[in-house]
Amino acid sequence: MKKFRTVAVFTYPAEASVIKSKLESENVSVFLRNEFTVAAEPFASNALGGIKMEVYREDYLKALAIIEKYSPEVSQRIIAHIICPQCGKRSVREQQDVLSAQGFSQIMRAVRYSILPFIKHKSFKCTNCAYEFDINE
Repeated sequence: MKKFRTVAVFTYPAEASVIKSKLESENVSVFLRNEFTVAAEPFASNALGGIKMEVYREDYLKALAIIEKYSPEVSQRIIAHIICPQCGKRSVREQQDVLSAQGFSQIMRAVRYSILPFIKHKSFKCTNCAYEFDINE
């Protein structure tokens, strides 16, 4: 079983260090894979798949919440890397995201989940196969 999970991917070390310092101030240990390689050779970032920010598995959800709170533009990039466990596609959208909701019923569902967060629900929905799942399934 893997000890770490990738919580975000960055192109440049400066981007990653800002988020890393915020997570570490909240007592989340962060490891940046490929940080020094990309710092030495910036054009290698795309070839390596970027700088991968990794956290311990038990801190994954806490790290996601912190990133979403303090840097929402990064959380949108995180969703782009989530793979649907049902069909294997990367066409996933967050259930609570009003901006990406399609249709009146999805907008109302997103508003309900954001107002009443204690209601049990699946966090993500695949737009390809309509499968609803949580990030830690």
